[in-house]
Amino acid sequence: MTDGGRLGLRLALLGLAVGFAAVNTGNNLLYLILSLLLGLALVSAAAACWSLRRLDVSALLPEEVACGQEFVVGVVASGRFPLLPQTWIDVRLEGLPHGMTMSVGVPSGAGRGVASERVVAPGRGVYGNLSLSARTAYPLGLWSFRRGQAWRGSLVVTPRITRLTKLRVLSRADASGARPGLNASSIRGTSAGSDLRKIRQYTSGDDARHIDWRSSARTGRMMVREFEREQERRLDIVLDLEADNPAGFEAAVERCAAILDLARRTRIDARLILPGAASPLSGRSAMRRLAAIRPARDRSLLREALRRARPEAELVVVSSDARRATPLEAA
Repeated sequence: MTDGGRLGLRLALLGLAVGFAAVNTGNNLLYLILSLLLGLALVSAAAACWSLRRLDVSALLPEEVACGQEFVVGVVASGRFPLLPQTWIDVRLEGLPHGMTMSVGVPSGAGRGVASERVVAPGRGVYGNLSLSARTAYPLGLWSFRRGQAWRGSLVVTPRITRLTKLRVLSRADASGARPGLNASSIRGTSAGSDLRKIRQYTSGDDARHIDWRSSARTGRMMVREFEREQERRLDIVLDLEADNPAGFEAAVERCAAILDLARRTRIDARLILPGAASPLSGRSAMRRLAAIRPARDRSLLREALRRARPEAELVVVSSDARRATPLEAA
């Protein structure tokens, strides 16, 4: 309980005691003291309403986090509170599955207070209607008033990401959904090939292991060997939206997110193809789309999505049904 709340409780108890004594004794002085206490309570209520109308509260939070990830929510409150050296404002953030309340101390001199709290991201989704409300019992804690604030925000919670180091595609699915044969390709980052392309001058960012010391000694400048690049890997991920089991569908969505995360870290040209979507997605756009994806029942949408895969790309079908999913070996 804050100092204002303790003071308000004491004044309320004192008012009850004075009122009881005044009624029993008929003492005019006690009635006068009771009137002063009631007047003080009205002044406290008016001051609280006045302060809330001039209070400006905003929240600071990331635009995007992963499910289960811990992140920081900050609250900034600015206002005028001249009657006390410091007061406390209770700020509530609404719009998440579980609302959260933070107490912000605002000194009268600076008129600005900051508070923060660590929060674990809830289940995936797009929370687009976040709002703030502020409550104060300034200055005496006799009356508590709450008022909504003008701030509005949003938060995108992407699927939970399991960090993969490699992904082995055991078979390739064609447009009909069949998986003829094994290609047993392992998806990793692009790397230098073994064929020497040329020897050139060293620049910042070059791998020191590729320095050609013989050429460097001959020219008097640092020289490096440049190799031919391996063919860039391409990966098309198709998410099957038909699912009878919600838990299985969530697992499929998280598998898609893990593969996209691996592709981002290893610089693989990966696209997410969603049944019924206008065009394939990649990078951050794909992750944000997975945050709001929901199951569908139309099997023909999956066949249409498979036909949009690139012929030269490795095709991975992710499904809650193992019969329609591409067998993978992930680690």
